[in-house]
Amino acid sequence: MTQSDTVVREERAATGNIVATGFNTGAESDLSKLDARLAHMAEIGCTGAEITATGLDAVVSCRLLPERVAQIREIMARYPLSYSMHAPIAINLMDEAHGDLMQKAATVSMELAAEIGAGAVVIHPGRCHPDDWAARPADLLAYELDRLRPVADRAAELGVAIAYENISPNRRVIAGEETSYSLDPRQLADQLAALDHDAVFACLDISHAQQGAVLWGFDMIAACEALAPWIGHIHYSDSTGLPATFPWTHEGERHFFGVGDMHAPKGMGSVDFEALADRLTVRPGTRIVIEIKRTFHNHAELATLKAAQDFAARVNGARA
Repeated sequence: MTQSDTVVREERAATGNIVATGFNTGAESDLSKLDARLAHMAEIGCTGAEITATGLDAVVSCRLLPERVAQIREIMARYPLSYSMHAPIAINLMDEAHGDLMQKAATVSMELAAEIGAGAVVIHPGRCHPDDWAARPADLLAYELDRLRPVADRAAELGVAIAYENISPNRRVIAGEETSYSLDPRQLADQLAALDHDAVFACLDISHAQQGAVLWGFDMIAACEALAPWIGHIHYSDSTGLPATFPWTHEGERHFFGVGDMHAPKGMGSVDFEALADRLTVRPGTRIVIEIKRTFHNHAELATLKAAQDFAARVNGARA
């Protein structure tokens, strides 16, 4: 049993289905900075952390680098945190032109997570061109499942799980170059039901759900409620949901205007976290990972951690 497993088991007994709360590390190749970041999280009261696989240089050409992996594992084991890992966002199991490569990248992500002690691996669901989706959605959904099943089987063998995350209306979506059924959490629930694999659950990204609701015109909280039976992981941040439909250059400009995937602290967007918490159920062992931009860490880190902990307590209390 890993240190991460022990943390999850002990906190589940104390707190309910949501067992850990913390931040993501961001892409970090300097392992001394990763060490310092994890130490800081533990010091301020985090009980979990999400490692960003991109930038670690632990995988090259879809192969693990054993010495680098061992260094990362040793650093992570120093801290009493329940770990998850975010796989590269570029992984797309609906990409027919690069299917073998995408499946290979997803599989080695499971292997990396198992090696470093991360219990869940966040992956973004399939994306495609809107014209392809309009022409043959059923074929594309089936193709994704055919690619996802063997990755899920490998995850199960390794004792890790896949957290499939509803995506945001990113620049490619807004430009009409890409779309995904997972912009709507209800459709993600349908795909997970079709897969029905014990090693795969949903990662509810709250801000992404808000953005999808504004873009497509559905009830955000009702859509999250529909996904609830599958939720085993949560990404926590706020946004208005307004799409970034005009040119912008600096990340801070999105915050200034309040558009796009803001990754903002609670209260800086439009999500009603209390109403969501009162209607949300999640699976045992669920982790909350706070995803706010580094600029916000400078002045809102502790307040956001407290808000996420309060959200977890409210979800757990509502179902106690």
